[in-house]
Amino acid sequence: MKIVEYRINGSDGLYDFNTIQSIVKTHRSKLKRDIKRVSNNDYVIYKNQHLYKKEILFQLMEETLIERLDKI
Repeated sequence: MKIVEYRINGSDGLYDFNTIQSIVKTHRSKLKRDIKRVSNNDYVIYKNQHLYKKEILFQLMEETLIERLDKI
């Protein structure tokens, strides 16, 4: 698994879509819906990539964990 973290102008850490997808291990379409719902269009465009904050990644990880635990 390759994790790429971007730091632009002293930001805390930004992650691209593919990195988030590899961490959360969710289908692409479901992840796009969840990011759109959670982020409220709060992203940075850098070198033609949408970069999302670390807080968004943690929210998605938390929701995914809760969903998977509910299935058990």
